Amino acid sequence: MRRLPTSAFTLIEMLTVLAIIVILTSLVVAVGGYVQKRSALARATGEIAMLVSACESYKSDNGNYPRDTSGTTSKTDAINPKVDLNPIDPQTKTKYEDSSLFLYKELSGDKTGSSNAPDGIPDDGQPRYLKDVEQRILKATKNPTTKAIISVQFLQDPFGFPYAYSTSAAKVESDFQTKLLQNPSLRATLQRPTGQALKGYNPGSFDLWSTGGKTTRKPGDTDEMVQANWVKNW
Repeated sequence: MRRLPTSAFTLIEMLTVLAIIVILTSLVVAVGGYVQKRSALARATGEIAMLVSACESYKSDNGNYPRDTSGTTSKTDAINPKVDLNPIDPQTKTKYEDSSLFLYKELSGDKTGSSNAPDGIPDDGQPRYLKDVEQRILKATKNPTTKAIISVQFLQDPFGFPYAYSTSAAKVESDFQTKLLQNPSLRATLQRPTGQALKGYNPGSFDLWSTGGKTTRKPGDTDEMVQANWVKNW
């Protein structure tokens, strides 16, 4: 009995097909990652705009932007966007989290819960400048059963890091103006702080930013190259 001819993939053909599948998979993963990153940056841009608008409303009512006036322990004067570039560095992590938590308390009216920490519920009698805050913008501890917020740690960006809030440039400018008021004769010689001495970018208001998920820098990267990834209000 005559056998019918059979056909099968050769080893070379199978390897070629596998290589094509691997290449196509890597392209899909890369495109998917890019789309997710762009979506997160777009969301951060919208949330920054929301926080800026809330700060403007705060100023309209209070005559100034939110600022921790605790002197040498001020949480918003202590963080400098020109120097404190990494939200997970041990030297800056607390600055990011503390400044973000302060901003949340001031804008939400949620200052003290049952454990003397913000619990996601505005305090009675406190004005609210952030209304209907989505839980996704809050880094919070939740009850494992009810999923209710127990305590809020900070305002978080889409990458899970704190939105940083700084009034360091405002403080430097304020100190400069105070010196002029106290001693007008300095007007001809006293130089307004600029550059690194300014300790920020918006001397008349505040600096607010997300690092865009950036926590590492390549060798040779300048501070400006790192900040190019940020979503910011300057």
